[in-house]
Amino acid sequence: MASIIQTRLALRLNLALVLGLSMASTLLMAEPLDQGADRPLGALASLRWQYRIILVDAQIPDAVARLRVEQPALDERDILWFVRDRGQVQTNYQGPLDPGLAQELEQRFFSQSDAAVFLIGKDGGLKASADRLDLPALFERIDAMPMRRREMEAAD
Repeated sequence: MASIIQTRLALRLNLALVLGLSMASTLLMAEPLDQGADRPLGALASLRWQYRIILVDAQIPDAVARLRVEQPALDERDILWFVRDRGQVQTNYQGPLDPGLAQELEQRFFSQSDAAVFLIGKDGGLKASADRLDLPALFERIDAMPMRRREMEAAD
């Protein structure tokens, strides 16, 4: 009887250790966002769980101006936007950008699809892609997401 209890206790401790190490490795793999004002943003992964992201190709007319007009609605939804234009990136992200970020956007998104707009959730997953920038439709889609609904409920 005592050996069964000891075995169960050992299994629980091992499980706790494995889960703890798994969580620690996940945290170590994601680069934290707040790394000092001088460290450039080098990968979208460092924004995970903090921001939703809208990626736009500059082929969309007036994309930057349209996004800037909607900045209050973007802020309310924790959205950062990145507009790719001939190897350069314009954004509402406040810090410096690593030159490799434009290459990541090209390789992971724009070269893989004919879409010109991508919505990435806080979990880092692709939520939508489109050939035009329809901000009201993107806001509607975001507001229907379970995480966003919880955020809205918590704000009330």
